[in-house]
Formats: sequence, C-alpha cells, structure tokens
Amino acid sequence: MRNLPPSLKKRKRYLAFRIISESDVSRDEFLKSLWSSMLSLFGEFESEIFKLIQLENNIGILTCSHKNLDKLKIALTLIDKVGDAKTLPITLGVSGTIKGCRKHLEVLKDADSADGI
Repeated sequence: MRNLPPSLKKRKRYLAFRIISESDVSRDEFLKSLWSSMLSLFGEFESEIFKLIQLENNIGILTCSHKNLDKLKIALTLIDKVGDAKTLPITLGVSGTIKGCRKHLEVLKDADSADGI
C-alpha cells in the first residue's frame, strides 16, 4: 500500500501549553476536565478529537486538526479546575510540527524565573 501524497494528508497542529496550578496536575484528571469543557461548549457532534502527547510538570503538548484548533484553544482556556485544584491554562504557542512546538517549551527552560511567562 502506498503512502498518501501530502495534498491528501490531514494537517495537524501542535499546541504547547502550561498549567499554573496549586499542585501538580495528573494526566487523567486533565483529560477529563478538557473533555468535559469540549462537550459542554460544542456538544458531542462538534467536539474535536484531540490527543495529549506530553504532560510533565504542568507543561504539555496537545495535537488536533488545523480546522478545529480554535475550538481546542477556547476549551483549554475555559478550564478553571482540574480535580480539586484551581488551574489557569496558558497557551505558549502553536506549530505545524512537533519539533517546532518543543521550541516553545525550551523557552520556559531557559527563562530566569518560573513564576511568569
């Protein structure tokens, strides 16, 4: 079976984000709160299938299709609680490749303080 040409492949976007929280956020609790935010905003039919690639130390990467990136950003910013901890998710950047998205995360590692962005 041959590979699809680039014109027929689905275009993905990678979203780098940081969660400012009272405590560390677990992967499962974050996915539950993001999914419930997507369902309450857009319903089951309009909800975008997304994938959490990485979540370590409240910094992570999400992926989705390029058409529904805005929906994912809106749902991410409207999360106010993950589990019992109050949270504030912040989008660091969006990229078309995972390598480019990791550059947004490298900026945080090189920052002088971890308090702000």
